[in-house]
Amino acid sequence: MPPTSPDPAKIDFQKYCFYGTVLNVPPILLMYPMRTVRLLQQRKSSVPVSSSIFTVIKDVQQKNGFRALYAGATVFSIGLTNTKILQFATYDYLGQKTKEKDYFGVEVLKNPSVLSGLLGTFSAVVTTFFVVPFDVVSQQITLAKAGAQGNIVPSPVPTTAASVAPPLVPETVTVAGSTAVASKIPMYAQGSYERLPAQQMPISESLRLQFKQEGVRFLFRGYIASLMSTIPFFAAYFPAYEISRVWVKDGIELVRSMQPNSDAPFPPPELNQLIVSSIAGSMASLSGVMISSPSDMVKTRIQTEQRLQPANGTGVKLPLPSLKWMDVFMEIWKKEGFMKFFSGTKARAILAVPGGALNFVIFDFVRSASITKEPSMSLSQIQVSAAQEALY
Repeated sequence: MPPTSPDPAKIDFQKYCFYGTVLNVPPILLMYPMRTVRLLQQRKSSVPVSSSIFTVIKDVQQKNGFRALYAGATVFSIGLTNTKILQFATYDYLGQKTKEKDYFGVEVLKNPSVLSGLLGTFSAVVTTFFVVPFDVVSQQITLAKAGAQGNIVPSPVPTTAASVAPPLVPETVTVAGSTAVASKIPMYAQGSYERLPAQQMPISESLRLQFKQEGVRFLFRGYIASLMSTIPFFAAYFPAYEISRVWVKDGIELVRSMQPNSDAPFPPPELNQLIVSSIAGSMASLSGVMISSPSDMVKTRIQTEQRLQPANGTGVKLPLPSLKWMDVFMEIWKKEGFMKFFSGTKARAILAVPGGALNFVIFDFVRSASITKEPSMSLSQIQVSAAQEALY
């Protein structure tokens, strides 16, 4: 990772938590429509959703209003902001203990790149547990309010032979002295043959019923799926960062070699670290997004499933849809094809790349505002936090 010898932390954690909380919210809100687009493109629906980010945003704005693009943003912002602070605290604590224990006698841990990668990934995995409840609730709110069909997935029109069979004509009995026609079909079986309009369930009621049905497990639905998305993301992220960092450094040296007599070389030396970290971090985030896209799709399907006990026309309860990772994976593969796993990838990339770069600027300020003595926060922490935002 960028710093070669991070110093012991000398941070005013009250200032750090304050600035970290206040300044993390604006970028989350700025990039939140991209999260909405990703969820709409990944959701289970019989209504095709455009792969164009602009088209999806325009569709949501026209049908549900501009505010629908930010549905669930409050819940998500609270969860992600507090999780980031917890993640940084976990990273710093583990780093301090590792140094106090003389790296536990493991020589490879003395390599800053290895230590940063292990601590960053471990802290991300640990803090995933705390962000999952906020992720589950915010996603269901987003789809209920921003989705063109709300939280109702319309059924496809039947195309079988049974669907074109002649309608049942009830046997009638004429009542004397009346023009009314009485039917011998029981009252509960009578009704129109036309499809009735779907009635939306308020999202608050849906969440309440799901919680009542599943208990606390509902809030942590998809935790394993989240880990299976987080691990491949960071497994690709750190190697890609190290490779990209070398390429960017070589590119900077090439540009400077073309201006040998310049008194003010471009790019300026004081921006060297920021340029290397930002560009390499963006390329690494893009690699992580591509590798983890299938797992992210499965995670989204599991967490956004409206898993209320279905029943048929006679009131008999039907089996609940499976939430097992492999079952959901195979269902997507068989019914929607392999490329469906990469739905929402462009929106995730926008969250990870420019959104991540914005995080660098914010956390650099948070660090400088909360340091009491010498600076200590590793930029690798910032990269991990910025990259992790793309996972949710």
